[in-house]
Amino acid sequence: MKPSARTWAGCQVVRLDSVDSTNRIARQLAAQGAPHGTLVLARTQTAGRGRRGRSWISPDGDGIFMTLILRPGEDFASARNLSLQAALAVARAISRTTGLDARIKWPNDVVCMGRKVCGMLLEMDADGGVLHDVVLGVGINVHQQVFPEEIAHTASSLDLLTGARQDSEAVVSAFLDAMEEVCALAQADEAAFMAAYAAQSATLGQRVQVIAHAGSYTGLAQAVTPDGALLVLRDEDGALCEVLAADVSVRGIMGYV
Repeated sequence: MKPSARTWAGCQVVRLDSVDSTNRIARQLAAQGAPHGTLVLARTQTAGRGRRGRSWISPDGDGIFMTLILRPGEDFASARNLSLQAALAVARAISRTTGLDARIKWPNDVVCMGRKVCGMLLEMDADGGVLHDVVLGVGINVHQQVFPEEIAHTASSLDLLTGARQDSEAVVSAFLDAMEEVCALAQADEAAFMAAYAAQSATLGQRVQVIAHAGSYTGLAQAVTPDGALLVLRDEDGALCEVLAADVSVRGIMGYV
């Protein structure tokens, strides 16, 4: 990675060939005292995971499979919008390195030209109401040329979308730079951060379908709260509903986004 003015993100980098999950390795390292900003990078994962128990396909050398160890403080409030911060950092990194218009499908999928190119999974280590650390797993499709049938219509890679081979190391470096930048903004001015997130959103202002165990409904995505909830104006009765990422799946009316 090129030298930068970063102060903490990527302060230590652990490079591995093949692991079951970079999040699992990062959790082990965090438990052993690895510092805030330690990055775990792997060429491939044999058991990569995404949100809501989904698997994350991690072909050898074709993508970026990484986990960043974060120690935001013992108060859970300090970590309440880390997922949004990470999504904004990834979107900025992809845009800056590839020229693509990277957007965020709430809460933290990154899409380009309507196709998903990045997903992430945050896991917290806490007990007794005290937050010890957070591991932020990020998977970015870079060189993949084909995808399994079940996701072929929603996923793509940076190479496919740009028509040129992209530099994974440059994307990782840009992500670390952007992560420091975005975290600093969120800490200094939460309203400015939320405005920046909204400006990069592919979801806000769009009609969406909210799919939950208790039933589904459609509505207009209006805003995202500082806690990361999506506010949807429901078509059926005009009620403003607060949607939590852990509870539902949100899809665009006309497609994935």
